[in-house]
Amino acid sequence: MAKYANCVMESDQHPLWEAPDGSRQVSPLITKDHCGAESCCSGLWWLHPGRECTPDIHPDADEIYYVVSGEGRLLLGDEEYAIRKGMTIFIPRNVTHQTFNTGDEDLCYYWIFAPQPTNPAKQDAEGWKKTR
Repeated sequence: MAKYANCVMESDQHPLWEAPDGSRQVSPLITKDHCGAESCCSGLWWLHPGRECTPDIHPDADEIYYVVSGEGRLLLGDEEYAIRKGMTIFIPRNVTHQTFNTGDEDLCYYWIFAPQPTNPAKQDAEGWKKTR
């Protein structure tokens, strides 16, 4: 049996979760459960046009976004930034952040947490619907 077979995954092997209000989706890609990652986790996150997410904060993990598609506004603390495809964003731990999609296509982030948060969001416990 291959030693690292769990480290190379097809996209249909990852769960896809939808928020209760239908505004956004998330697909965890690299996690401890999926491939044994201990020091980080990552995934894809989509925010639909005209929508916004709730403010978020991570007290024990830094977060990185790479904007895969779309455009919008990002609040970091009390500062606002225009964001668009191709940009990279660093969110230090303990900084409140919120995203608004101002474009006409899904705003998609590839996100990375390092280290993994001790209390990651539990989509199934918050009313999110698993669609894949």
